[in-house]
Amino acid sequence: MKLKNYIVAGLLLFAGFVLRAQESSKGEVVEINTPNHFFVTQPMTTYPKVEAKDVQKREVPRGGKSSKNLKKQTFIESVGESKTSVDPLLQENPLSRRANTPIVNFDGINLDVSPPDPTAAVGPNHVVQMTNGLWSVWDKNGVQASGFPKDINIPLGGVVSGDPVVLYDREADRWFISQFQLPDDNQFKIAVSTTPDPTGSFAVYSYDVPENDYPHYGIWGNSYVCTGNFNPSESGRFYAFNRQKMIDGDPTAEIATLTLPGYIGTGGFQAPQPVHSEGAGIAAGPAPIVWFQDDAWTGVSVDHVKVWDLSIDWSNPAGATVSTPLEIPLAPFDSFLEGTGGDSFAVLEQPGTDQRIDPIVFAMYFQAHRYNFGTHESLLFNFPVEVTDGSQISGIRWVELRRATPVAPWVLFQEGTYQDAGGESVFLSGIAMDQEGNIGMGYTKTGATTFPSLYYTGRLDGDVLGQMTVAETLIVQGTTSVLDNARYGDYSQLTRDPVDDLTFWFTGEYSGEPRKTRIASFKISETLSVDELNASSQNLVVSSKDNRIFDLQLETSGTSDILRLAVYDITGRRVFQNQVSKDTGNMYRTTIDLSNVASGTYVIEIGNAKTKLNKKILVK
Repeated sequence: MKLKNYIVAGLLLFAGFVLRAQESSKGEVVEINTPNHFFVTQPMTTYPKVEAKDVQKREVPRGGKSSKNLKKQTFIESVGESKTSVDPLLQENPLSRRANTPIVNFDGINLDVSPPDPTAAVGPNHVVQMTNGLWSVWDKNGVQASGFPKDINIPLGGVVSGDPVVLYDREADRWFISQFQLPDDNQFKIAVSTTPDPTGSFAVYSYDVPENDYPHYGIWGNSYVCTGNFNPSESGRFYAFNRQKMIDGDPTAEIATLTLPGYIGTGGFQAPQPVHSEGAGIAAGPAPIVWFQDDAWTGVSVDHVKVWDLSIDWSNPAGATVSTPLEIPLAPFDSFLEGTGGDSFAVLEQPGTDQRIDPIVFAMYFQAHRYNFGTHESLLFNFPVEVTDGSQISGIRWVELRRATPVAPWVLFQEGTYQDAGGESVFLSGIAMDQEGNIGMGYTKTGATTFPSLYYTGRLDGDVLGQMTVAETLIVQGTTSVLDNARYGDYSQLTRDPVDDLTFWFTGEYSGEPRKTRIASFKISETLSVDELNASSQNLVVSSKDNRIFDLQLETSGTSDILRLAVYDITGRRVFQNQVSKDTGNMYRTTIDLSNVASGTYVIEIGNAKTKLNKKILVK
């Protein structure tokens, strides 16, 4: 289908003006552009359904206009010997805590594309999964929405390329979906839903970029931030997008091209991570970007993680800055798992075949998450390591950083290396934290006796640091191996449910021929639900002297959560949003400025994932 066949609000073609940044001592801002194309779709329900069986089997080439395999192989040949023969953090203790069985567990999109690149996010009422070719919507019982799956080019436009990513933007109550466009044009294609319904219409943006591969997105403050395997010679090129304009459907939403000072790349395949703020409230302050650095790489003397901070004000994006990196030493690790047979990606063993598969070496797994607990913030990420040098068996190094306040530096709180007790490989993991501080981790396992299969584990807050304690639990058992190439994954994703902030949702690839994907939810917490506010609307006091500026107070001892605040007009359109923290007493206090909205009746809503309180107000 050609692009023009499903454009609603006519195609707007921009010259893509370039705003050069002022000279900076660090030179992080490369340029500021606007979209090359913008349009608004019809509701997704008006476009045809596409069955997975009708999608032609294909292998998705590794992205970019150059050979990533060759670049990776060149880098591998230059990598020094690892100083780590055995990972010192390998978990030896048994997983002693009883696990909960998966809550919902169903197949996602099973199209025979290599690799399927499954990503999925969850909202209040929907689960959305994207793959290399199709995307779909389900309710939270696993019932697929009528008329789905859809071709990935609806709504994104163009021709099928790949590396899709889906996010639920919980503060805006919108859906973010994307893929890159190759090979004739290097483009980001990003669509943001115009309503909370992912089966409705989308505002679609296309941005030209010099090179594109393996993008990873995160939401932080008023930016969508994207890192990936972008032109390693460019000193850590990455991108930020004007989130509010994209939510508003503004066709001038800017993209900022930036670089990371002090970046040490592999010269081949790599993927730093933007930190995705997950939980109540819009993240304030600079947006962190993280990546591990291996002491076997040229220019790296000790194994560590780097954390950069992006500060960008979209009223003056050319003034954006990226901090020099904070370096946090980690316990020694070996990030290099060598391939076989001349294929640098063919690493991990499978049953019944000589074909090995790719654990995505040198990349941080999608996503790095940040959580604000009021008393501290946690930053959580993970990446593949070799458990013993030369073994071609992967484990998962997982790390939690903490800081006491948004202006305090991140410090290492705990780290561990999760390995399979039976000596097989675990990889392509997603890690996240619930509102109690419990950690969940979904992952793939493969080896001589295990077809690629999906599992999860986790730990309760307060357990021995650096240890997963929840018994390994099967999500779905694989039944076949990959036979014709090393491609696997290349994505998995673990997010938490915004309804209770306790339930995790995981998606990943399993089996090999044909390719399959799974979507499952599970809980680590033993809590049935989140805290009640232990308050009623009578405890919510709203006052105003002029019916334009309103003072809000809510007293409750039931929770110390950061509460979400929103104001809606009579049509249900949100006109104001914020987050409110508890003060030293039992009081939540804030001011709501509605001086820019029309006169009329509005509804104030405040609450956490469990309880919402409402009060009508009159704006004059």
